[in-house]
Amino acid sequence: MNWQIAEHELKREVQAVPTRPLADLRAVVLLAGDVRTNTLRKLTGRASPSLPVGANRTVLDCWKEQLITLAETLGIQQLPVRVLISRNSGLTPRTERFGPVLLSIEYDPSSFRGTAGLLSDIAKSYEDDDQLLVTSAGQILFEPLIRIAMDLYTAGGDFTLGIDPDGVPSGLMLFRCGCMRSINPVGFCDLNEQALPELAREHKVRVARFASPVAMSVRTLSSYLGALRMFHRHASGRCDLDQPYEEHWRPTFGIIEPGATIGRGVVVHDSVVLAGAKVESGAVLVRSVVCPGTVVGKDARVVDQVLSGSGGTPL
Repeated sequence: MNWQIAEHELKREVQAVPTRPLADLRAVVLLAGDVRTNTLRKLTGRASPSLPVGANRTVLDCWKEQLITLAETLGIQQLPVRVLISRNSGLTPRTERFGPVLLSIEYDPSSFRGTAGLLSDIAKSYEDDDQLLVTSAGQILFEPLIRIAMDLYTAGGDFTLGIDPDGVPSGLMLFRCGCMRSINPVGFCDLNEQALPELAREHKVRVARFASPVAMSVRTLSSYLGALRMFHRHASGRCDLDQPYEEHWRPTFGIIEPGATIGRGVVVHDSVVLAGAKVESGAVLVRSVVCPGTVVGKDARVVDQVLSGSGGTPL
């Protein structure tokens, strides 16, 4: 897909914004499925949406807050949100209501269809002009979801993909369900390499380039801690990330879940101690994750590791 051409066309085609933007938004889809269990999931026993971003707050809790604001701002009385999980995720299918958000956690119906195939299958349940806002549940947003959704909407495409300032797809997308009808209903279909070039032949495929990174994945050990660092720095108003002379010795966060046992004088520097873990007195944790069932000994020094019952895994 030639993203530069698509973006150039986006800038030339100025769309008139109606009085009710995103009036055809019918649902938000959060993709949380994994064909294989990744290392972070294996060691922590947590699916990425269940990972903590604070002592009593998870990645999924952050999504709920963003989604409630999105629905309230758009005046949507009931916004369906579908969280699609794999059967090995450890999450339990259920339906819950949070204000205007009706959140359902459900099994991914087609794990081996690829992202485009899955989205095509989901679109079958909606009318041609219905719009779906889709992204990965395994990431943390650093910008309001309503602002991201409006950026995607004002691009004016049948299918709009958000990209980071460096041109890398962010995984956030907004599309009209009718444009997905042409995707092969059988077999695996990748989104970026297969589907988008085909869709661009018949539909308006656009990109919305964000001014700064809007999200970061939490699917790997290093990206999880990196996302937490960025999230907490944004929350404190410190957005000067990845600067050449940034001082990493200053702690940004220290997360101790309820149910973890912490001794006296423990230092938790940009680290996470999950429920069921024990850290004995005087231990120092730096850029590390301590998994359930793990004991960190007295006065231990742990740097850049994920500690599980089977030992440490360097980040």
